[in-house]
Amino acid sequence: MPTRINSHVSRLWCLHWPHARLPATDIRLLRASAVFLDTCLRQLAFGQAPRPRLATTSGGELYTGAAAYRLLLEVASGLRSAVPGETNVFGQFRRAWEQAGAALTPHAWQALRPIGQALLEDTRTLRAGHLQGLAGGSYGSLVRALLAPRKDTRLLFIGTGELARSIIPLFRTVSVGVWNHRAGAPLTGICRWFTPEETDEAAAWATDIVFTTPRDTAHDTAWQLRLGRQHPRKIVHLGQRRDTAITWPAGTASFNLDDVFDLASARDQHRSRQLAVAARACDELVSARLAARPPAVSTSLALASA
Repeated sequence: MPTRINSHVSRLWCLHWPHARLPATDIRLLRASAVFLDTCLRQLAFGQAPRPRLATTSGGELYTGAAAYRLLLEVASGLRSAVPGETNVFGQFRRAWEQAGAALTPHAWQALRPIGQALLEDTRTLRAGHLQGLAGGSYGSLVRALLAPRKDTRLLFIGTGELARSIIPLFRTVSVGVWNHRAGAPLTGICRWFTPEETDEAAAWATDIVFTTPRDTAHDTAWQLRLGRQHPRKIVHLGQRRDTAITWPAGTASFNLDDVFDLASARDQHRSRQLAVAARACDELVSARLAARPPAVSTSLALASA
């Protein structure tokens, strides 16, 4: 039987901004008093009452108590992801938790530890029991399907963060190179590691390119100009959405994050039953932790702050 955490969850709050981007001042406030998760689809923070007063309330959702715990479990396990069951978000959640451990006061960290440890344990249980292999579920498998690499492919990854590291192992049969704007920790399975100064060499070497970096107009425009001289076969940019995508060289097949989501949706039918079972298992895990089930609704942050 999992350890019950009712007394800790009774003071739990979670602020959730789907698709929203908070101002830097609010982000600093949240990082100082809560666990803050920032992904391409959402910004989210959770902590123990009292919660900080923010300048921005529009577009936010406030969850408290059991409802907050259930939302956090759904997000960490991938049930709330655009690619349901994908694995990358759990790594992002763990990293946010570890960063909070270094940023929060000892008192705030000790108060949150039972909740964080329960969430990590329940996420592993949920994934192991119901979400393994669900998605063709990683971004890596979807990127591979979009690229359809050939035997002579030389695949360049722009960025060497956690997303790149989760995708690269799916391309063991082709030559893989990486470039990052600064030197990073070593990666295995790499044929070429280009230094920050070797951007032109990296562009000339690659036949196909995957950007794992966030959307950045200056950075992306510089690569657009650079690749205009090289004409790669295919480009996948995992930080760009369709409505903000830049134009790549003529003759290059280009894809963005929405193309990844579209492919995931096309594969979705056979996963729906498995997701329904996983959602019920999520309810059962929350019930095992808490005395009562979470309510089905959240509160508008703007209303809660009024």
